[in-house]
Amino acid sequence: MGRILLNRGGRMLVLLAVAALLPAVAWANGVSDSFSRTSLALILMITLADACGFLFERLGLPELVGEICAGILLGNLALLGIDFNFPALLRSSEFMIYAAELALVLLLFLVGLESDMRDLLKVGRNATAVACAGVLLPVAMGLGTAIVLDVNGGLQGWFLGATLAATSVGITAKLLIAQGKLKSASGEVILGAAVIDDVLGILLLAVLASVAASGEFAWGSLLIIVAKALAFFAIAVIIGQRLMPEMIHMVAITKHASIWTGFAFCLALAFAQLAAFAGLAPLIGAFVAGLLLDDVYFRVGATLQKHTLEELIRPITDIFISIFFVFIGAQVQLQVLADPSILIAIAAFTAVAVASKSIAGYLVKGPGFDRLGIGLGMVPRGEVGLVFASFAFAHGIFTPAVYSALVMVVLLTTVIGPALLKPRLSRF
Repeated sequence: MGRILLNRGGRMLVLLAVAALLPAVAWANGVSDSFSRTSLALILMITLADACGFLFERLGLPELVGEICAGILLGNLALLGIDFNFPALLRSSEFMIYAAELALVLLLFLVGLESDMRDLLKVGRNATAVACAGVLLPVAMGLGTAIVLDVNGGLQGWFLGATLAATSVGITAKLLIAQGKLKSASGEVILGAAVIDDVLGILLLAVLASVAASGEFAWGSLLIIVAKALAFFAIAVIIGQRLMPEMIHMVAITKHASIWTGFAFCLALAFAQLAAFAGLAPLIGAFVAGLLLDDVYFRVGATLQKHTLEELIRPITDIFISIFFVFIGAQVQLQVLADPSILIAIAAFTAVAVASKSIAGYLVKGPGFDRLGIGLGMVPRGEVGLVFASFAFAHGIFTPAVYSALVMVVLLTTVIGPALLKPRLSRF
C-alpha cells in the first residue's frame, strides 16, 4: 500500500511540475494571445487546486483550504524565481473574473436546491439573531481595534469594521455539503444567518457608500434598498408557489437530461441578475432560485426525482468553484508579512473576526444546536469581505497598507473558519 501511494505521489508531482512549467515556457516563448494565456492559466489553476485539495484532505483539512493555498502559491511564484505575474494575469482576464463570480452563483444555487425552505423558516428567529449580532459585534469590535491601532482615519475604521462583518456563506456551505451536515439544525441556522447577513451587509455597504459620497447619512437610500430587498423576496415566493411548477412542466416535455442542466444554469443566472437589478448581492438571487425548486418534482427521462438536477449541475459547479478559491488565494501578497506593524494588525483583526462571530453563535436558543459551531460557521469572510475591502480601497478610504492587511485577514478567516469548524461537525 505504501508503495502504491508513493507511486501515485510521484506521478502527481510530475503532473504538477509539467503544469507549472507550461505557463513559464509559454511566456518565455512570447505567447501573448488571450486564449492561450487563459487556457494555460486554467490548466495550472485546476491541476494545482485538485492536487492541493487532495493533499489537504489527506491531512484532515477541508479541500477548499488546499485550493486556497494553491492560489497563494500561484500568486507568489515570483518569490520562487518564476518570473511572471499570475495575479496580474487573473485581474486582466475578464473570463477569470467572471468565472470567479459565476462560481458563487452556481454554488449558492446548489445550496438553495439542497435546502428546505420550511426548515429554514423553523430556524428563522435564531438565524436572524445570529446574523444581527454577527454584523453589529464585528463592526463595533473592529472599529475599537482600529482606534487602538491608530488606523482609524475618517471612514476607514467604519469600513474596516464592515469588512469584518461580512460572512461568506459559500465557503462554509461547501464544507457542510461535503460532510452531509447542510440540513442539520445547526447547519440550517448557519445558512439562514449567512443569507440574512448578506442582506444586512449590502445595506451596510449602501449606507457607508452614501456617507462616503455625500459626507452625511442618507435615510432615503437605506429605505429604498430595504424596500427592494423585501419586494424581491416576496416576488420570489410568489413565483415559487405559482409559476415554477408550470415552468417545470413545460421543460419536462423533452426527455433529454441536458436540457435540465441548461434550465438550472439559466435559472440561477436569471435570478442572480434580478437580484443585482434590485440592488442585492447576485448570490442571494441564486440561492432563492434554488429554494424555488424545493418542493417541485420534475421528470428527467424516466425518473422523477429532485436530486437528479443536483447531480446534473454539480460537475459544472465543481470546476468553477475550484477556480474561484484559487482566484481568492492568488490575490495574497506574502511580502506584507515583512512589516511588523502589518503583522500586528493582521493578528489583531483576525482575532476580532473569529471572536465576534463565535460570540454571535451563542444567541441561538433551544436544544439540539451547537452554538460554538454555528459561530465558527460564520467566521469565513471570503469574497464578501473582499467586496468591502475593494470598494474602500478603490474610493481612497483604505490606505494600501490597511487594504493589504484586510485582504490577509479575509483570507486567514477563510482558512481558519473551516479548519475550526470541521471538528465541531460531529455535534451538528
